[in-house]
Amino acid sequence: MELTAAHLRYLLAIYELTRTRPQVVAVDVSKTLGVSKPSVTRMLGVLRERGLLLQERYGKISLTEEGGHLAAAYDGGVRRLAARLEEAGLDLTAEERTGLACLLAASLPARAREALLAHANPELDT
Repeated sequence: MELTAAHLRYLLAIYELTRTRPQVVAVDVSKTLGVSKPSVTRMLGVLRERGLLLQERYGKISLTEEGGHLAAAYDGGVRRLAARLEEAGLDLTAEERTGLACLLAASLPARAREALLAHANPELDT
């Protein structure tokens, strides 16, 4: 499944939010990412169509099993890439490193993305 950097950013934000609570709402995602609620609504529709999340009629959002597995895999890979960026000594904030790591992960060719996911979470079949 091809994910853009934006898809990945939203998926990881929802994943992080659902670590502390089973369901979140669009305004939580909006605040976390610093984007407008209409932007969140559009992206939630895309992620829902791809089978990565569920959204109840009154806005409660949760990841599907597939969405949760994919987010966990990318989370590990993005964290590893962000750590490498920190090791490189670049003058970046933690948020900037994570954002750049999301861009890198989403931009990798399919074979490299599969390797990143497999290495980040060896128990997952990619």
